[in-house]
Amino acid sequence: MRKQLFMAALPLLALAGCGDSDDGEEMAAADPLAELAAGTGPYLVTYADGTQSLSFAAHDGTEWGGPIDLVAGAEPVRWSAPDGQVCIDFPDAMEDATDFCIENGPLQEDGSWTARNPNNPDEEPATMRRLDAPVESEADMIAAGSYWVDMPDGNTALAVWAEDGVSYLAMNPTRSTWRADGNQRCTTPADGEEVCGAPTSELGEDNSFTADNNGEPITVRML
Repeated sequence: MRKQLFMAALPLLALAGCGDSDDGEEMAAADPLAELAAGTGPYLVTYADGTQSLSFAAHDGTEWGGPIDLVAGAEPVRWSAPDGQVCIDFPDAMEDATDFCIENGPLQEDGSWTARNPNNPDEEPATMRRLDAPVESEADMIAAGSYWVDMPDGNTALAVWAEDGVSYLAMNPTRSTWRADGNQRCTTPADGEEVCGAPTSELGEDNSFTADNNGEPITVRML
């Protein structure tokens, strides 16, 4: 399946300690494609047919990813953090979506917190946690980064608030594990076999590169 295969060919941002040996570090430093294959962080995948997927790869070899629902002709969803709250602004083309500012609860000992949409005051709050950095203060809860969301209806979401103010969301992302093998990125879905792919270009000025996804060309952009 595409959502399982796309993660195998999607190296990410920068070398992130994917090997403890000096030889491994020197190899990645000398080969930019190996560096891409060993990276971690959030990234966006665009396929040849225009569909997109959002993923986050952790340092421990865990990866989460899922498709993004696109509205034809719509501008991206935006986020900002005025007055200590994250506010989500939807484009006009998303007629059924209503802008809102998230009401966060206090930070818990396990690093999570509750998050409520005031547009739905009767709903139980969601639970959020950061995937990319420790949370030590309220400021860390409203910063650009990658977040995991457990929703009150049982659904989950991967949310990425990018530095450029664009908000990305993948509903019910699937879990996999990843490893780097030279220039290749190999991923094993939770319910499938390992598949491997590789970048086919170096990182461009727009933080993107091309890769092979089981014979299908794709574009990967680090967020």
